[in-house]
Amino acid sequence: MSFIRRVAGIVALSLGLAAEAPAAVTAVDDNGDRVSLDRPATRIVALAPHAVEMLYKVGAGDALVGAIDGSDYPAAALRLPRVGNYRGIPLEAVLAREPDLVVAWASGTPGALIERLRELGIAVYASEPRALSDVAENLRDLGRLAGRGQRGQYQSAVYLARLAALKQTFDEPPWVFYQLGASPLTTLAGGHIVSQVIRACGGVPLFAEQPVLVPQIGREALIAARPTVILRAARDDDWQAAWQRWSLVPAVANGQLYTLEPDWISRPGPRLLDAMAQACAALRRSADEGATPAQ
Repeated sequence: MSFIRRVAGIVALSLGLAAEAPAAVTAVDDNGDRVSLDRPATRIVALAPHAVEMLYKVGAGDALVGAIDGSDYPAAALRLPRVGNYRGIPLEAVLAREPDLVVAWASGTPGALIERLRELGIAVYASEPRALSDVAENLRDLGRLAGRGQRGQYQSAVYLARLAALKQTFDEPPWVFYQLGASPLTTLAGGHIVSQVIRACGGVPLFAEQPVLVPQIGREALIAARPTVILRAARDDDWQAAWQRWSLVPAVANGQLYTLEPDWISRPGPRLLDAMAQACAALRRSADEGATPAQ
């Protein structure tokens, strides 16, 4: 091997090592807290199923060393060690995984646990997408914190492009009731990301102005609101039978009741757009005899 080729090989190797050398990374989580790491995380515990999905999406699945019960997508997530569930997350179980980053659910992970982890010097990124665009920001941030910055940027851009393509409007927007619970009858108010899905699909989410996130709705109030579409997350359409006695509701009288995939609509991650595609299609079908969607 010539001297020039040997030098070229050494330079290439040096450049490669420099490119892969760990560097400090930082991001601001959904609570507004700055999360800083001396180097990208290599051992990550995720305390919400949507966070697990996002980490796999940005190519950081191999860095996951623990997850909460219910983390079942993608299939590889089923093999992750469990550190707790919605009833409780023992601090010892999280520490046993020796994480250098914990991705918490801002409104679902106990605040005392997050505070204690930080006191112990473990970085915590609190994820709580409240706007549709927040999912893209989470993908970007988690990619950066896991050393997959380019993949995170790419997946963020793909998500935003699909979000823009799915949005639609109607000359006469359908009035949409999103059923959360049946007994009592509950829905989600305007501060929830599901209400934003309905708005992005061109609908008007009913009871969005309610002061609580999960308001209880009386029969009289629902009849007076006159929803033209009813949506609910469920595994099948069996829930629709209970509505047949509500014949005064336009959505029921016209057969405009639609089922959404539960995991897609309930998790603020990449598959939320799959649920949005379902919701938008339902609203388009409901408008066939009336307004025509204008992109």
